Amino acid sequence: MAQGNFIPDSIDNNLFWLRIMMEHALFMRLAFACINIELINEAQQFEQAYSNLLNRARAVSNAPTEQNVRALNQASIDLTRSFTCFKTMVLDRIITCGPAKIGGYNFPLLIDHIRREALAFISRLTALQTGRSEPLALTIVRDQTFWHRIMADHAKFILHLLDPSERQFVEQANSLSVLFDQKRLQALDLKSMLEPNFPVYPILKRFTKESLRVATQIRDFKASATELIGDCELLSVIPELLADHVRREADRFAQTMERRLSELSQV
Repeated sequence: MAQGNFIPDSIDNNLFWLRIMMEHALFMRLAFACINIELINEAQQFEQAYSNLLNRARAVSNAPTEQNVRALNQASIDLTRSFTCFKTMVLDRIITCGPAKIGGYNFPLLIDHIRREALAFISRLTALQTGRSEPLALTIVRDQTFWHRIMADHAKFILHLLDPSERQFVEQANSLSVLFDQKRLQALDLKSMLEPNFPVYPILKRFTKESLRVATQIRDFKASATELIGDCELLSVIPELLADHVRREADRFAQTMERRLSELSQV
């Protein structure tokens, strides 16, 4: 990772992921059972902490220096480590059996999903802080493995939150789930084939183009659903903010693949 990109990449990651983390805390809070007051309050504290840190990131972005960006990165890492521990505890209490078990409407896969995103955020900032670099091919297949799984999860969540009468959207969501599961497995196969030296072969460019194409496909699907939900024209229990949240992540995936294609063209 080029150190010349330290400030812009740090600002970009913080502005995107801090908002995502803040919304994770909100979604968790709203899905806890009303009797779980302590968990609700803790989620609300994380929501407020991320809101404060996001405001700080916006201020830093107006006058960034290496010193204040490094401090922001470390604050984000520290908060997100704590949030990851909270997510892990919640997941354990959802899937356990006994007095500690909690109810509510947080799917176990959803908590695992948002924990993976938190860990990815920490990893990105840690790489920036340390100047850690890796072969471009490894970065690309890691991005693809991560994002294809995230998109597959999104399709599954949407599928289960749509009203069953919305047959066309249900079918589209199911098809996207299958598609992204296949793409994730293909990315894992490609990663294994490129080990241990991760050379840049032509197949990598083709698969990155395919990843961009399907990222655009699911982004457009989510954008359409978000608009319909906002206009009360789609039957579902999907909040408009959640629809917009997953749309933004699909857009991030597409932007990442565009960036990787640009980097590949320079090799």
